[in-house]
Amino acid sequence: MSRNDTLDVAIVGGGICGLTTALALERRGIEPRLYEAATEYRPVGAGILLHTNAMLVFDRLGLADRIRDAGVELTGGEIRSPTGTLLKRLDLAGVERAAFGHGYVAIHRAALQRLLLDALATEVRTDTTCTAVERTDPPVAVFADGTTIEPDVLVGADGIDSTVREAVVPGVDRRRLESVVYRAVVPVELPPADRSRGFQCWGVGTYTGGARIDADRVYWFGTAPEPLTPESASPAAKLAAIRDHYRGYPEPIPGIVDALEPGDVFRSELADLPRLERWQMDRVVLAGDAAHALLPFGGQGAAQGIEDAIVLAHALATHDDSTAALAAYEAERKDRADRVHDEARRMGWLATIRSTTGARLRNLGVRLFPERVFDRFRRRRAAATPLPEDGSGA
Repeated sequence: MSRNDTLDVAIVGGGICGLTTALALERRGIEPRLYEAATEYRPVGAGILLHTNAMLVFDRLGLADRIRDAGVELTGGEIRSPTGTLLKRLDLAGVERAAFGHGYVAIHRAALQRLLLDALATEVRTDTTCTAVERTDPPVAVFADGTTIEPDVLVGADGIDSTVREAVVPGVDRRRLESVVYRAVVPVELPPADRSRGFQCWGVGTYTGGARIDADRVYWFGTAPEPLTPESASPAAKLAAIRDHYRGYPEPIPGIVDALEPGDVFRSELADLPRLERWQMDRVVLAGDAAHALLPFGGQGAAQGIEDAIVLAHALATHDDSTAALAAYEAERKDRADRVHDEARRMGWLATIRSTTGARLRNLGVRLFPERVFDRFRRRRAAATPLPEDGSGA
């Protein structure tokens, strides 16, 4: 009997990172246990933009074609000022797809979760909330119903407010940015030019944009320096404030917000984690937002968790000692994820500048910055995607 047949890996958190980790482990012959706090998977949530590095991982896991079919592969992107001035045009087809065979795919988060669930043999144990972890040998996870598990390896993929993280680096709290973000998925017909490209608009204290995520729906997001209405306001009042705030922006933004219904929009704070001192200790390890929650600027939050998944599965399958495997995973992933984390924070600061003069200078800089430098940066990031070299499927 091989080690893969006997290694007991438990994953706490059944989001995109946890599901991808489970699938990558299965591809390696390891049958994990997967625990999710939600009572069920429902078709709710927002859109997600999968960059080339995420698609390269999914290609290795055999899901890239299905993801592309379920979403929209973007051929390009545009960044504009609030007056409609073009600041930057990105050729996603001519750079990423030409060089790596995969571009960017916009998809509903729930659709991606469903594809991962359908690909898994592992049963997800829903309505199972982890309340504590003891970093013993073996580690112990305690659940809200009083049950406990003692796996060989415990993976914390339980998000920015991770319970598992307390066993690795106690006392780490989310860092809040002084802005909020509104998100919605709305059925709306985009102008032909925007149907296969992402669009962004950088204003004063406001960063808004979106992309089509399937045949009929568009994912839209917009930041604001502060909530546009009190939480106690009616849905109709909240929607009216959103329409008023974004009405002056160039199309397709006004057309999208005009198509919103009162229940379509949800608001959340913008937050990330500080860099962690470590991601693993003994046989407990962190992945995804539990290890490196990013601000959403730059679109790498999910992609970095997806990279974690394939590297962690590879490490566990190729090391005889679990603690050595977790150390190897951290050594390969942490520096890259930390760099992306810092880039997202810098971009968040730039995108939400509240000074009119500062925003004008930023937009001028973006407009004058050579496109070839943007292209080179994106090409290098995709080229550095951590992929196993043995072709075993993970």
